[in-house]
Amino acid sequence: MCDTIQFFRIFLFFVGWLFLTVSVIYANRCSKKKGINMNTFSGMLEVWGMVFRFENKKLSIMLLTSAYGGAVLAIVILILTHWGQSQGCVFPINDRTMR
Repeated sequence: MCDTIQFFRIFLFFVGWLFLTVSVIYANRCSKKKGINMNTFSGMLEVWGMVFRFENKKLSIMLLTSAYGGAVLAIVILILTHWGQSQGCVFPINDRTMR
């Protein structure tokens, strides 16, 4: 059971990073098409303004899903970790004895 929980923890972690990576790359491409420099604070505010105004539906859905879905995934991972530890599982973090 502990191995299954560990698998799902790692799987959800990578799904979250995949959402984040794809969303940032797509936001970068959309902002370049509009001539917005996403690497500046004002540029990021413009991008998030576009997201919340739903000017580009795909961009809005991707970034909002990534932001809020990533937060939900983090909470699910924490719940899985806590539940697994209450069942007696040990999830070593940076344990060098595993090598």
